[in-house]
Formats: sequence, C-alpha cells, structure tokens
Amino acid sequence: MQSSAMKKWFYYPVICLLTLLATAEAKAQNFNTWTADPPAPITPRRKRPASKPKPTPVVRDTVAIEVPKVEQSRLIKRGLTQRMKAHKPLEEDNTSVEFFANNSRYPTAAAMAGAQGNVLIRLQIAPDGHVSRTSVVAVEPRPIPGYNTNMPPAAMDALANEAQRVFRMLKFEPASSTSEEELSASFSLQ
Repeated sequence: MQSSAMKKWFYYPVICLLTLLATAEAKAQNFNTWTADPPAPITPRRKRPASKPKPTPVVRDTVAIEVPKVEQSRLIKRGLTQRMKAHKPLEEDNTSVEFFANNSRYPTAAAMAGAQGNVLIRLQIAPDGHVSRTSVVAVEPRPIPGYNTNMPPAAMDALANEAQRVFRMLKFEPASSTSEEELSASFSLQ
C-alpha cells in the first residue's frame, strides 16, 4: 500500500508541473512582444474647411409646378373645327385661344432646344362638355433662322404634351352625344 500511495504522490506533482508548463507556454504565445521600433510620426488632423451651402437644385420640367388656372368665361360651342375651316368663327370662339394663351407654359425642354411650331390636337368631347380624350394629329416644327434645323423629337413631344394638357381643361356646351374637335396650338419663341 505504501508503494501505491507513494506513486500517487509522485504523479500529482508531475501532473501539476506539466499543467503549469503547458499553460505557461500558451500564455507566452498570447502576449504581445515589445519592439524597439521608433514611434510612428504623429500628424495633426487637418480641419475640414467649412462646407459651402449647397445650391438648390434647378428642377427642369415640361410643365410648370404651379400653373394658374384661368376660368373660362363662356362655354365653347361645339362645331368649332368646322367654323374655323369655313372661316366663319363666332365671337365666343376666341375663348379657346385666350384660354390657351393664359394657361400654357412654354416647356423648358423645348425652349432649350429652340423648338417651336404648330401642334394639331384632336379632342373627344363627352356629352357633359368636358374633354374626355386627346390625341396628337400633327406636329409641324418651325425652325428658327440661324438655329439648328433638326429639332429633337423630345422637344416637339414636350410641345404636344403641353398643348394636350391645356386643351384637356377646356369646357364645351353640353350635347346629346360625344363629338370631336381639332384645335391647333402655336408655340413660338420670338
């Protein structure tokens, strides 16, 4: 018995010593080592110059953001297209011309491209007198002398879109059925 107890006491210190050595090696690997390198130079941080206020972005759109809507003084009589073709306009037919002049805005894209011309729009008028549908019949560019004679299609489309927008606001006299009218819009930079 004495020899087995002796063996126990012999193994305990050996096991403890091995455990301490193993942990000491593991700790030694985790410690950072100090080197005698010269310290890195310290550079002062530059102060950022005060930022300039950003300019407000310029929004360029074919339609003005705030378009004043002018009320029509009178309802337009149907048959305007036939009267204009026969050169027999009524006094109140000027209502559509005045309405277009007061409510249209020259599209920015068209103005920048130097686009001008005539746009013919077909209006479908519902029985209650409001314009239910518009479509572009023709777009006739008028080049400005000394300017580029090739007008970009997007600029001419902007003119057509503006004409449709304004003509959709027109009010005609009520009738028993749907009718169609063709109105021309002229855009000129001069």
